[in-house]
Amino acid sequence: MAATLQASSSSLRSRLLSSSAAWSPWRLLLSSSVQSEASHQTETLAFEEIQLSPEKPSTATAFILHGLLGSGRNWRSFSRALASELRDCSPSDEWRMVLVDLRNHGRSAGIKGLSPPHDMSSAARDLADLVKARGWAWPDVVVGHSMGGKVALDFVESCSRGEYGESADLPKQLWVLDSVPGKVEMDNSGGEVERVLQTLASLPSSLPSRKYSIFPCRSEI
Repeated sequence: MAATLQASSSSLRSRLLSSSAAWSPWRLLLSSSVQSEASHQTETLAFEEIQLSPEKPSTATAFILHGLLGSGRNWRSFSRALASELRDCSPSDEWRMVLVDLRNHGRSAGIKGLSPPHDMSSAARDLADLVKARGWAWPDVVVGHSMGGKVALDFVESCSRGEYGESADLPKQLWVLDSVPGKVEMDNSGGEVERVLQTLASLPSSLPSRKYSIFPCRSEI
């Protein structure tokens, strides 16, 4: 997994640099209290921002979307490394990475108002609501891992259909990591996915320790 992400980071860096000249710079509107890695929570989604030089105006923004049972914090190291490599290769570019906690994940799990249905389309619309609520420019790049890749695809498709309004701009690049675009047939899964979901559903909402969450599951899966 680590090797896969490292390769993805290198490939992503080279592709982002190859098209960065086409991007127009825009100023990031943040209060003076916001640091290079700041946590926020709105009525839409919780998120974190990573920018190597927050005192400078950003020239491009990337949304980073985690996978199932993950959160934005899982991608801090990846985002910092990617931003650093991009700066080394193109010092004039100042990237802002927005690490989003998707609905029912991370700190967004405690946010009220994220009503059903809890599907990919709703999760994608949450991103659009976040952009509008914060008054941001639309992201230049969206990177989605696993389930986050499905959300990213839905987000881009909805943007192209105009479902988020005339002000919505399509991302210039979309990266889907460890996820297959389109419908995944379950006929050949042998019931593995169903067993995993049943095991997850059987776990208590509060676990007494980290070990409890590891050892009981091994005998179930």
